[in-house]
Amino acid sequence: MSNNWVWPVVAGNWAVLAKKNVWATYSAKAREKVKLGDKIAFYVKGTGNFRAIYRLSGEWYTAPEPIWYDELAAGKIIYKHQVQVELLELGVANYKSLVQTLTFVKDKSQLGIYIQAMGGGPANHGKPVSDADMAIIGEELRRNPSTLEESPPVEETASPADHIVAGTSAQITPQAVLLPWVFQDLEAVGRGVVNPEKYVGNRDPSTVFEDLVFLAFRFLGYNTSRQLGYKRGPGRPGPDGEARSSITDYVIVYDAKQRADAYTLSAADHRALRDYVEEVQSRGDRNVVCMVVGSQFSGEPRALNGVQLVFLPVRSLLELVALKIMNPDIVNGRSLRKLFGPTRLITTKTIDEWAAEHDADRIDLSRLLKVVAKRTTT
Repeated sequence: MSNNWVWPVVAGNWAVLAKKNVWATYSAKAREKVKLGDKIAFYVKGTGNFRAIYRLSGEWYTAPEPIWYDELAAGKIIYKHQVQVELLELGVANYKSLVQTLTFVKDKSQLGIYIQAMGGGPANHGKPVSDADMAIIGEELRRNPSTLEESPPVEETASPADHIVAGTSAQITPQAVLLPWVFQDLEAVGRGVVNPEKYVGNRDPSTVFEDLVFLAFRFLGYNTSRQLGYKRGPGRPGPDGEARSSITDYVIVYDAKQRADAYTLSAADHRALRDYVEEVQSRGDRNVVCMVVGSQFSGEPRALNGVQLVFLPVRSLLELVALKIMNPDIVNGRSLRKLFGPTRLITTKTIDEWAAEHDADRIDLSRLLKVVAKRTTT
């Protein structure tokens, strides 16, 4: 008798799965548990959606070469157990919209735990889901069909140097090598790609992203003693933390939005941020900046009842970290206050103008370091 499974996948590896019709794991237990003929509903992390149902069409075998997004970044095989799969359904099925009808979600207030991978294996605590639940997901996928062309492109080749800033851009700039190791894959994590060789456990990319953004603000010189986000517990809306300037009287209320695609500010998110800003102000903090950090954005920020809202792309945040290393006395809470002043999207051009105004040096390393690594994409 065949079984049904729910299995999460990061966006970068979903692209590989969709193109190559293979799946893989590093877990020998998962290989023994999931068998020929079993169906898998794949949940793409960072999107909130199931994207497809596949059936195992062959037996497991040993992976012959690296093909997955994080394997290419690491330059070695991570998921040594591989299997051929065939596509049954392809579309978009929003997890939260289905959760009230899915019987495998026992505790509706703890949605996240049922779509977390268990030791490299399926979600739902490693247990199969019912035929009825799989039918619900399949019906929703058919109601919202998509095509394989909508999947992200697959990186076919990678050099060892790509691992420096895995998943960031087509080239590694001289400034990128200045970034501390902990931040070098921040852009990739912001899009849902987490290297299991670097991070402990099987953590969701959104929680890794929150922790890295928290550390980035601390690196820039802010007091980040209040980290909220996933540490508040599920079902409690609001931002992910507060970054307080130690030399100027203001506090940044920030929200880290990990997304495979561009983030759009929803009415619910706008309301949650506004409510929390009002809570912070009620504690006596009158100078508040609200900020959303994400890989990319769609649309413009909207002020929150007189409090500015700033969109900070991850690439811009990393630019500030690099500038902090080159100009430790200039890049601080006082000088950044002007950069984070008006409601706007912080672009590279914005930072260039701000850096020039504050005489922040950009050390030219191109004559010293050979750090350009080109990539081939399809």
